[in-house]
Amino acid sequence: MARPKKEDALDISRKAVEETIRLLGERDDFDVPLTAVAEAVGCTAPALYGHFRNKDALLRAVHDAGFRRLYEEKRARAKHFRADPLAYLRACSHAYAQFAFDNPTLYRLMFSPPPSLAVDQGPLSTDLGRSVLELVVKAIRACQKQGLLPGADPKRYAFTFWAAVHGAVSLALQNRAPDEKIRQDAALVVVDTLLEIIAATAPDRS
Repeated sequence: MARPKKEDALDISRKAVEETIRLLGERDDFDVPLTAVAEAVGCTAPALYGHFRNKDALLRAVHDAGFRRLYEEKRARAKHFRADPLAYLRACSHAYAQFAFDNPTLYRLMFSPPPSLAVDQGPLSTDLGRSVLELVVKAIRACQKQGLLPGADPKRYAFTFWAAVHGAVSLALQNRAPDEKIRQDAALVVVDTLLEIIAATAPDRS
């Protein structure tokens, strides 16, 4: 295998993460050999080991990169709806669901990593995970400024909102929804239901 150019060698770490994400999608499991990653990157296996001491270290970097991607995709999708918190929540939630359906193995790695990755806390306890949840917290607070969800703890409600969407996405990915029609749009059905509940808390203006 040809040695990478000097400028490429400096970018091995980033490319290894990107190629591992691609290979995870192709293989549909976490068992991606470092030799396959090195070949995809265009470097030698020893060069890859210079950046990641083993496969678990690489998967941990991929795990973190997944949360960064999810955050950026949610923020990009929802940025046009900041003046409308319900539309913002809908856009963020749709982006979340689409990310999961487009990257099911990466999504599973993010939220159900193998014990060997030493991710011994919940995914939302890390800075990267919290950044994803914080988008929901901000939207809930914006809803409250418009009179919705009066008296609710925004962090508690945001977690409940996320848990419901995450549960629907996970069930859909496992083909566990009750029927085919719901299975196809499980997350979107849950999102719309949650938004209907929030909208119903609007103060009576009659």
